Amino acid sequence: MSTGQLVNRPANAASVPLWIFAAALPATWLLNLRLLLSHDPLARAIKLGADVAKEHALGAIPQEWMGWLAQPVIQIINQYVGPYALAGETFMTTWALVLTLLLPACFALGAFGVIHLGLLVTGGASGGWKATARAVLLNHLTADLATLAWSSLLLAILNTRYSILSFSFLLVGGLLFIRFIAQVWLLAQVVRAHSLGALRIIFLGIPVMLIAVVIAWLVATATASWLICDFVLSALR
Repeated sequence: MSTGQLVNRPANAASVPLWIFAAALPATWLLNLRLLLSHDPLARAIKLGADVAKEHALGAIPQEWMGWLAQPVIQIINQYVGPYALAGETFMTTWALVLTLLLPACFALGAFGVIHLGLLVTGGASGGWKATARAVLLNHLTADLATLAWSSLLLAILNTRYSILSFSFLLVGGLLFIRFIAQVWLLAQVVRAHSLGALRIIFLGIPVMLIAVVIAWLVATATASWLICDFVLSALR
């Protein structure tokens, strides 16, 4: 490979239009939303409770009455559980939208605003706002895709290989690790894009990175708790 090709490689990567990253990021959020909604712990808990209630109610009916009394009992339980199931579905859908769409969008916009404004105030952003936006979008896209891939992988093989404790440890540990590496990588991208000096890295970059890590860990823990609760309830069936 020639020297010219090596020099041109970063330029070619940086020439990818921003709108591609901006379009791919919401698509990734929607995939994460679909993952959470397909593993709804509250819906599973309500269904489990209804099944237990039906089992006990039918067990109390004499065998000679089962033919004409079983169906009305089941309908009564379904009518009683129905409003709770609907309310639970609404609540969990709203919470999933917050976790996978609202918070990530706020964090991406907030990261861009805090980073770029901080750079402008402390000496300027030599790479321009597009370099900051590219670093933030690419970083969030990669981290969200890694989160989706890790969660999906564990959910696909958990039934055959992992206990509840092992699944919880691997899921939480993996998600926290992904978010930490993502923030370190974002700092490295910003340093490279704007040629930051040591003072701005130490007094601006690292503190902002640590704050971002804590926030990202809180959201990752909430996501992991959602999936762990669903896994535990599925094991009780």
